[in-house]
Amino acid sequence: MYDIERKFGPGKTLMNYLLLLVSIGFEVLGTSLLKKTDGFTNLLPTLGTLLSYFICLFVLSHVLKRLPLSLTYATWGSVGLILVTIAGIVFYHETISMTAIAGLILVISGTVLINVF
Repeated sequence: MYDIERKFGPGKTLMNYLLLLVSIGFEVLGTSLLKKTDGFTNLLPTLGTLLSYFICLFVLSHVLKRLPLSLTYATWGSVGLILVTIAGIVFYHETISMTAIAGLILVISGTVLINVF
């Protein structure tokens, strides 16, 4: 089993990764709502976007106290990208090419490599 504390030192526990997932969740929500804001002219989606991003960055700032910036940002960005792509397909009926799927597979592979090695 991979030992995060041995790689990064004490305090780099599962809780930090769970908080990172919370941050990613709010980033995905904010980005998904952003499409509904219509240039920030629709009030409720605009408020939802702003609140989601505020919570996302607040939680992320606490994660960064205990996890390295490079690891945290790479994970946050790549997992967010994948989940936003899925949200676009599910909620906005967007299509995705095979090339984009291959790119997402590379992103997933890179994220795993950064987190494990």
